[in-house]
Amino acid sequence: MKKTTGLKILGQPDPGVPGDVHLVGRYALGVDWADGHGSIYPFDRLRRDCPCGQCGALEALAPEMAWPEAIKKADAELRVTWADRHASAYPYPELRALCRCAGCTGGH
Repeated sequence: MKKTTGLKILGQPDPGVPGDVHLVGRYALGVDWADGHGSIYPFDRLRRDCPCGQCGALEALAPEMAWPEAIKKADAELRVTWADRHASAYPYPELRALCRCAGCTGGH
């Protein structure tokens, strides 16, 4: 089942667009979405969720595989270049759907 990110309402911020992208501690990326929601993505989990399809099948991640060398907010996606030179591009709606906070997963 595909997770929806909310209804886009004219004159309101698009919930699928990040307002701010920042580091959270030393091992996670934080995204503050335009609708006020905040998501935290641990680097290792973000690498495993790479849209390329191969990263999630890896048995183990070497330290350089889960360490971002560069993070860039583009028009339609978040681009991460990892220390092992692998490049990941996370389209914003898909990145938002990866949020595992209690509100997004229905947890308590």
